[in-house]
Amino acid sequence: MTNDDDGLTPEETRALGALRAGAAPPPALEEATLARLLAEGLVRRRAPRRALPRILAAAAALAVFAAGLAVGRRTVPGGTGATAAGSAARFVLFLYDAPDEPAMSDAQMQERVSEYRDWAAGLRRRGATIQGEKLRHDEVERLGPAAAAEAPLGGYFVISAKDWDAAMEVARSCPHLKHGGTIEVRQIEKT
Repeated sequence: MTNDDDGLTPEETRALGALRAGAAPPPALEEATLARLLAEGLVRRRAPRRALPRILAAAAALAVFAAGLAVGRRTVPGGTGATAAGSAARFVLFLYDAPDEPAMSDAQMQERVSEYRDWAAGLRRRGATIQGEKLRHDEVERLGPAAAAEAPLGGYFVISAKDWDAAMEVARSCPHLKHGGTIEVRQIEKT
């Protein structure tokens, strides 16, 4: 039976009266109300929270962090104990072209650049830090008292090495020497 005034059964009317008085709703009323609200589309059930995706995301973040630490602490090959990221000294190798070297064709220049690139890639594979650039010769202006240098500066490499002897070993392995060029080795001052 229903109460014609508000559409509630006498049992529902009593339960609402008890709620107004501060009593806890009976479990059946709460379940029935929720079922009706769901059926009417007035509420939606929350999807259960899944812990696995959060745990996997946290594990992935930890793995990336640990990998970053490992990369920062990896040692330079050769058993030096110096870290690749910080304690190795930095040196610059200035490559001066041979003063009597004939002009090269584009193909010869590409071959030479490839040779230097392969040399640098080999050093990197062994864990060395090396960067370099070939310099243009068409516009050069020298200033100061040493401006009359006889050989043009053709390029440079910046390397990391544990000490002066290690830097000299890298410089001696550079193919620039076999082509009659000169290499000037200078340590970069820590600032």
